[in-house]
Amino acid sequence: MEIERGVIKAMWGCEGNLEPLYDVEDKGSEILVTFDLPRVKKEDVEINTTEDTVEVIAKMSNSVCWERWGGIQKRITFQAFKKQIRFPVHIEPEKATASFKNGILRINLPKMRRAVLIGID
Repeated sequence: MEIERGVIKAMWGCEGNLEPLYDVEDKGSEILVTFDLPRVKKEDVEINTTEDTVEVIAKMSNSVCWERWGGIQKRITFQAFKKQIRFPVHIEPEKATASFKNGILRINLPKMRRAVLIGID
C-alpha cells in the first residue's frame, strides 16, 4: 500500500497531468532526452526549450483513469503528460531536433559553446 502511494505520487505532475518516464544522457557536445509517451500521437506533442530547460506536453489519444476503492474512494482521469527538465549546462534551443516513433520521443539538445576573447597586456 505504501509503495502504491509512492508510485502514484511520483507519476502525478502538476495540474493533474501524468509525469512521463524519461532518460537524460550527456553525449559530450549535446544532451539527449528520451521520453516514453504511450497513447500519444506525433501531432499532439508540444516541446518548449530555453537555454537551460526543456518542457514536453503531450495529449493522450485515450485518457487513463485510475480508481481506488477502500476507506477513501478516488477516481482520477489523466489526459496528458507534462514534464519540465532543468539542465546544469546551457543548451542552444534553436538548434534542437526531435523525433517521435512508436510512442518514444527523442530530443537532441546541442550544448552552448562559449568563446571568450582574452585581451593581451
